[in-house]
Amino acid sequence: LSTICLASAEYKFPPEGIREDINFDFAWRFHLGDIPGDYECPLHAFPKNLSGVECKGLKKDSAMSADECMEHCCSDIMCAIWQFAAGEKGGCWMGQSDDCNNTNDKWVGGGRNIPAQPSPPAKNGPSARDYDDSSWEIVDAPHDGIISGTYSQSGPEKHGYLPTNITWYRKHFNIPPDWKGKAIWVYFEGIFRQSTVYLNGEMLVYHDSGYTSFSARLDNASTVMYGTEKENENVIAVRADATRGSGWWYEGGGIYRHNHLVSTSHIHLAVGGLFAASNVTGMIHAHSENDTASGMYSDIVMFSPSAEVINDNEHGDKQTVTVHFTLMTEQGKEVGSGTSQAMSLSPGETAVAKTNMKLSCMELWSSSRPYLYILQTEVMSGSQLMDAVNTSVGFQRTHWDADTGFYLNDMPFKWRGFCNHNDFTGVGVAVPDRINLFRAQTLRAVGGNSWRMSHNPPIPILLDILDRLGVVVWDENRQFGNNSVWVDNQRDMIRRDRNHPSVVIWSFCNEGGCMQTSGTAPMEVGNQFKKASKEEDPTRPVTANMSGGYGNGLTLVIEVQGFSHKNGGAFDPFHEKFPSKPMVGSECCSCRTQRGEDVANSSKPNFGNFNADCDSSQNKDEFNRKFVAGSMVWTLFDYYGEPTPYGWPMVSSSFGSVDLAGFSKASAFWYRSWWLYNSTNMSASAHDLITRPSRLLDAEATQLMAESKDKNGFMIHIVQHWQPGQQGKGRTIQAYTNAPFAELFVNGKSQGVQNLTWFGWAEWKDVMFSPGNLTAVALIGKDLDVATHTVETSGMAAGVRLDVDVPSADTGTGTALVLDGQDAGMVRASIVDSAGRVVPDASHNVTFSILSGPGRIIGVGNGDPSCHEPNKATWRSAYHGLARAIVQVVENHAASPAHRHRLHQIDSDGNILTRILPSDSSQPPPPLIVVTATVEGVGSAMARIMITVDDLGHNVLSSAARWMKGN
Repeated sequence: LSTICLASAEYKFPPEGIREDINFDFAWRFHLGDIPGDYECPLHAFPKNLSGVECKGLKKDSAMSADECMEHCCSDIMCAIWQFAAGEKGGCWMGQSDDCNNTNDKWVGGGRNIPAQPSPPAKNGPSARDYDDSSWEIVDAPHDGIISGTYSQSGPEKHGYLPTNITWYRKHFNIPPDWKGKAIWVYFEGIFRQSTVYLNGEMLVYHDSGYTSFSARLDNASTVMYGTEKENENVIAVRADATRGSGWWYEGGGIYRHNHLVSTSHIHLAVGGLFAASNVTGMIHAHSENDTASGMYSDIVMFSPSAEVINDNEHGDKQTVTVHFTLMTEQGKEVGSGTSQAMSLSPGETAVAKTNMKLSCMELWSSSRPYLYILQTEVMSGSQLMDAVNTSVGFQRTHWDADTGFYLNDMPFKWRGFCNHNDFTGVGVAVPDRINLFRAQTLRAVGGNSWRMSHNPPIPILLDILDRLGVVVWDENRQFGNNSVWVDNQRDMIRRDRNHPSVVIWSFCNEGGCMQTSGTAPMEVGNQFKKASKEEDPTRPVTANMSGGYGNGLTLVIEVQGFSHKNGGAFDPFHEKFPSKPMVGSECCSCRTQRGEDVANSSKPNFGNFNADCDSSQNKDEFNRKFVAGSMVWTLFDYYGEPTPYGWPMVSSSFGSVDLAGFSKASAFWYRSWWLYNSTNMSASAHDLITRPSRLLDAEATQLMAESKDKNGFMIHIVQHWQPGQQGKGRTIQAYTNAPFAELFVNGKSQGVQNLTWFGWAEWKDVMFSPGNLTAVALIGKDLDVATHTVETSGMAAGVRLDVDVPSADTGTGTALVLDGQDAGMVRASIVDSAGRVVPDASHNVTFSILSGPGRIIGVGNGDPSCHEPNKATWRSAYHGLARAIVQVVENHAASPAHRHRLHQIDSDGNILTRILPSDSSQPPPPLIVVTATVEGVGSAMARIMITVDDLGHNVLSSAARWMKGN
């Protein structure tokens, strides 16, 4: 059967030299903080006189005068009203209000319609080409301009007590002379937030959202210059305002995602204009009987790609254009093609090209075998190729049933998912791509099959990763309301992400942001968002993560009802009242836990490591009901900010099953036992799980794997340490296992056998401490052990062990870093005793350094939610014996010679921070980076990170795909 399905056409090489997509991340000049006079507020910016009245519902701002208050509001196009009053209860207040009827003579202010026009730049400010930025710091993007700040109790709690600020970036660059006459733009994947982009002092674009991608056109700017000489140097400047955050968690600030400098013909594909729509209409079959994990295919797939094409040559002639679509396997075998009808495009005109293909015997994208194809889209003017783009696509059939849940390729698919924010230890929201691969593999390692983007669209490469790991995605818009800008944000998210087979549903909003009230307003706004969503993608349903208002307003608009932190008391009556409405637990289980803390102590404060009672009770409500499609747990990883309920000294959350530094808490093993092991029992026929999961980073293991002996689909994990303390008192010991029975031993002496229930745990009370070992054995019958886990009493700190966690075959993150100037990995320093056991109470300072090779330390962490040490440093104290460093390559050998040639032409500040190898260089690449970790008075250790110039074979996406294929 598989032989019949193989394509037979010859390899078709992708076109080269038409569109150039150049890395625009290197060598930005950075300044933190506002610069006086950086913009000019027009004299008549606020035509509505709001002096003498007090408007209700505004937000407090830091401005200290009326003029400064007006300027702050002026810089935010969504600020409709500013008001200022002297005195303790006055100050600056800004925002939007429908209640300005309260007479009060002490207030002055003004109002305007929104969205307003952005303020023009000052002529001699930092947006100007000749502005002196020689003292600014050189940084590479992705870059979080806030994470290097100093924690302060006076800082914003929701932001993790790190102060927010304005960020300025300037990049000096040249445009190659052979690009003259082409369409040129910079594509920004994400800037936080309210960013304004200038070229040589000329304002190009303002973008309100901190999470959607956008482009800034260069070639039609009046100030653009061409040529590689110094006098032809351009300066692109970006101002972003991170003080205007829209969330109650750490959102970072600055150019925190990737950037691209794109050049192509004036007849080209529109940004976000390609839509690879498909409909799996045929019968679905497994390649092997009773084994869907080995792959599925469909007899017939109707494929209907479309592409928006623009004639951007305003001074040119009308052009006749066709678009040719070619579908290929990833190996280059053609499986289908089609050409659109000819279109006549006048200068400035946009048209949509379409074609239809009936495809036979097509491999399907599934959770256990996420098969991808390549769609090559070529824009032709006569016989001349004008533009071309290759896009990964996949085919799947999804269905939501109100009684039986979600189906993927006609198979029941219970969502075992997690919600996650965007950040990671040391780097904030500027998470390197391979660290995002680690985060995704950790989700797979605990049995997860779905990811909710909370509460915003993600960095694009994360969706590329999840496409290759078979994880289904709930993609979510950030802001919801009667606002055309926010509706456009929803549209932008869909246009960017709709070709990802992992994305199966679009969400409008989260909780209180969903206008959870009765009446017509939520329905009217919801219908605006739904209309925009269906215009861009009619194939996927729309939803919202709601914490109230069920059955009213927005519920009547969305197609799948999302429930936030609800139980059967909400599910059952809703299902009875709305029997045709599918539902899912889109956020649940905010179960706090803290790695290494055997006993919770609110006076410290800290949370205990054990939290299975919370995990179990909240998950059961979704998993006990067939009509609830599944559960999305809050969260898999801890994140900066939202340190509830204690606040200071905590600066990060504690909801994750994995801490901020990527070290697993005990909770991760509860999910691994019940979501991974119990769901599959290692059966290859499980269609929604992988048969070769990556490993978890166990904090206490002398080796990486926590389950010292696991077989037949069972595992066991002890929650607590086995260290002295509480002498003479019995202890409670818990173990997580999916086996029906568990037995505990102290130095070989049985403490009894415990029976387990579904989603349960084993627990022994009054266990007396005796130095040595604590062993838990999972049993499926008398004397039939199927897994064991041992925790030993450790001694005094006697040494340091340094392990490479990323890249690592164990964590599914590849085997080498690509020497591209950006790839990054992680090392783990463990403070150990003389026998190599982690010392759980060790808190020594660990100093990291690069002994040799092209690397640098870009961030450190330890997972302690109350740690106030700097994130950007080369040292970190250990937390329960562990510390983390993130290591980034500092040279680019791996890009093609042509790409490196362009980088040398374009980047005026190139080679200052990151070395770009000359295009004609024959210098052999170094084989590895050697990292050391030193603890004064204890010892030091060394680890080697392998590096490679084989970008195609070892980049993040190929590492993910190769791991899924078992290579």
